[in-house]
Amino acid sequence: MKEAVQRPIQMGLKFGNCSHQGAREYQEDSFGFSNIIDSDIVNEKGFAAVLADGMGGLANGREISEYAVTSFIGMFNALDYAIPFHSQLESIVEKINESAIEKFSIGGAVMAGSTLAAVFVYNAELYWICVGDSRLYLMRNGRLHAVNEDHDYFNQLLPEYMSDCLNIDEIMADMQRDNLTSYIGNNKLPYIDANRIGFPLKNGDMLVLCSDGVYGNITGAEIIDILRSDEPQTACERIVQAVLNKNTAGQDNLTVIIIKIEEE
Repeated sequence: MKEAVQRPIQMGLKFGNCSHQGAREYQEDSFGFSNIIDSDIVNEKGFAAVLADGMGGLANGREISEYAVTSFIGMFNALDYAIPFHSQLESIVEKINESAIEKFSIGGAVMAGSTLAAVFVYNAELYWICVGDSRLYLMRNGRLHAVNEDHDYFNQLLPEYMSDCLNIDEIMADMQRDNLTSYIGNNKLPYIDANRIGFPLKNGDMLVLCSDGVYGNITGAEIIDILRSDEPQTACERIVQAVLNKNTAGQDNLTVIIIKIEEE
């Protein structure tokens, strides 16, 4: 059954982004936006932002993350506004995964992997879809809320901890705890984190998309302080610099996107 197409709501938006390769030899993060320059298109069709983090333990990390981003934006531009958005976004991610497996397979083995975290905002409502451990946060009323769940082995072990089958020390000692359990390039793609109903956004809300090189080296309190005091572009640059200032050994690639919602 098709949904009725609603009259678009006018939105005021501010965007920011910043990326750095950290201490790594290569930059394997990628990101992109749909058309955010033309305000008429944004108000009529909404917009999408997507971030992908190529897996450093596999070959072609940069190539597959770029492929995931460009493929997502290309398929997003063909969105049918009379069909439920969540089913279309899930279909997009599944198609990207299928084509990535074919493109990056050698001798039957997939030689690349990438996370994917994307948002679509239409009629002042948020839709998100994530695979892997790149994160989406919502900043509202001075509080930072984690929206999606990391698809890693650590989260798979937590139910065993909660049922007293494992203690937290055993989980933290597990060398596989950070391994991804779902990602672009995974033959089964067992987990996709997405919402089925649009989440209403409010004036002043800020959406933050980031790779693990960011959130793994900065606290939520530090992010909140920056978001409170700066506009999106400056905030992105300050978050990246704050991470780099910690001089973490082997600092991972880091990328952050910030979108601020303002009523017109």
